[in-house]
Amino acid sequence: MEQIIITVENKDYGDLLLKLLKELNFVKGISVTSNSVSKSNTDKLPESKFVSKSDFWETFGTGKDTSVNINFIKEKAWRTVSL
Repeated sequence: MEQIIITVENKDYGDLLLKLLKELNFVKGISVTSNSVSKSNTDKLPESKFVSKSDFWETFGTGKDTSVNINFIKEKAWRTVSL
């Protein structure tokens, strides 16, 4: 037996799909769950404490006992090759 999970755009499309599935003789069961998250909540960007890009970059490597900053990352990003 196989299980398929389908997400539809709205309730009308879901109802249409359910009607179709109920007519198929090989479908043994249908389970419906509703997602109550409103679209306006998902479109909202998270709030940030950063005022500038440099504030953002300064937070890299700020974990416990680290001294990593953006300049350190840039220096280590490319291999140095002696010719």
